[in-house]
Amino acid sequence: MLLNRRCRQYLFYTIFIILCWYWFLNIQITSINLSFKITNKTILQNKSLLLFNEPTLNCSGDPLEQWCQNQIKLCNSSLIVYNKLFIITHSIILQPEFAQGKRLGGENIQDVLNQPEENEYFHFQKEFIKLPCDIQEFHDRIPDGHLSNIFSSISSYRLPQKAHTIYETTIAVNRQDYVNFYHTITDVYTVYLLCCFFQRNPKSVRILFLDAHPKGNLDILWSQMFHSYTRLGHLKNLSSIFYHELIWSQPQSKSEIDITKYRRIAPSFFFEFRQHILKQFNINYKINEKLNCQSLNLFFLVRHNYVAHPRNPSGKTTRQLLNEKQILDDLKIKFSKYSNINFKINHFEGLAIKEQLNTIIQTDIFIGMHGAGLTHVLFMKANRTLIELIPPPGNAGMHYDLMASINNINYYRCLITTESTMTTQRIFDCINRKISQMCP
Repeated sequence: MLLNRRCRQYLFYTIFIILCWYWFLNIQITSINLSFKITNKTILQNKSLLLFNEPTLNCSGDPLEQWCQNQIKLCNSSLIVYNKLFIITHSIILQPEFAQGKRLGGENIQDVLNQPEENEYFHFQKEFIKLPCDIQEFHDRIPDGHLSNIFSSISSYRLPQKAHTIYETTIAVNRQDYVNFYHTITDVYTVYLLCCFFQRNPKSVRILFLDAHPKGNLDILWSQMFHSYTRLGHLKNLSSIFYHELIWSQPQSKSEIDITKYRRIAPSFFFEFRQHILKQFNINYKINEKLNCQSLNLFFLVRHNYVAHPRNPSGKTTRQLLNEKQILDDLKIKFSKYSNINFKINHFEGLAIKEQLNTIIQTDIFIGMHGAGLTHVLFMKANRTLIELIPPPGNAGMHYDLMASINNINYYRCLITTESTMTTQRIFDCINRKISQMCP
């Protein structure tokens, strides 16, 4: 009897232990399955970040047609080089801590006067760029210049790490002379053209400055033309940044409207670019499109006030007219006798960009010394005139002759002397000659 009771107890304990083990194992299996599902979901989400469609290109006109014909696809097409000029990357990670430099950029000019030029650029170390592929030796296919230096810092990753994510298309720009209107406009046009090529709305595209330049009065062009701009140096608080689409622009010297291209016919989307700038500053570019010979607007751009450059705070130039005030006063007197001529004199230094554009869009004859300010010829109405004053020895470049041609503006090179009386008469004769041609 006692034996039977003990047997029943052992049997009960055995069944209880088996049930406990079954319950325990069931919990573990459920936990493992749940963990697997979560891990698998995370992997799928991370892999989805790597999915992208190759861009649909606009191949109309020169140079876009040539760009389309010269593509090098690398890294499973997450890196594409076009015409060995610029690069588009997808699912790319930047690690700003590996961009080493003495400045972050965006400082007030007065705080960095006389700083060495190298302080305004970064040195890119290994790991600055990460792409989702096994890195091969393709550096000989990367464009020369700053892009070659940047992409020498490339490494690989398999799945996106924890990173700040930028979903909007971003264009990376390495500026040179950021306070020079000529260089800035050629840079801005290049980026606008890239937007057209990849069929991206410029106002939805973000700009990433790869340089460490201080603030400049031309920075507003970038924020008005595009969605916004960010300086690489201001992203140092982020360890990793994941860009869905990051385009690397060519340098300023490769711009399609730079003198090195020697263009006399407008490249692709130039007139759309011109209208876009004027529109962003609320300039009415359609009013008085036809030349009115009964009321001609002459504008003389003077250079007696200079903008301090952080590496040349004195702002001195050798292109200033001798006895400039006397020359301008004499010209005012001469043109005051003509009832159909409105003769205005001003400088652009210190004027807001909108005021500069408002002035130039109303100008029929634009007069000025060779210098970056003449880049405004790009925003004049068609069939107007630019008179470029060239002092001895008369060997200025063809920058503004070419820009005038691109915008269908008549160009005249007026060689002047160093003696004020003769200079006044010479300028007066040059202007009169162009008036007689415009309004015979």
